[in-house]
Amino acid sequence: FNEIGRAIPDISPKVLTDTLKSLEADGLISRKLYAEIPPKVEYSLTELGKSLMPLLGSLIEWALDNFNAIAKR
Repeated sequence: FNEIGRAIPDISPKVLTDTLKSLEADGLISRKLYAEIPPKVEYSLTELGKSLMPLLGSLIEWALDNFNAIAKR
């Protein structure tokens, strides 16, 4: 959780928590809780989540290629 929060510095803890819960409910990520002190939680992509990555990569590539045209509007 903290590592994800550091990677996305402008996200609030509440929004990050809600987003992770939603992604888990949709089957895109899995959450593993370790019984440690302090508690440790690991998130990972499920097979369904991994199958989405090439599509997201293509969307990001399209957005970068078209950023200037969109920003001019």
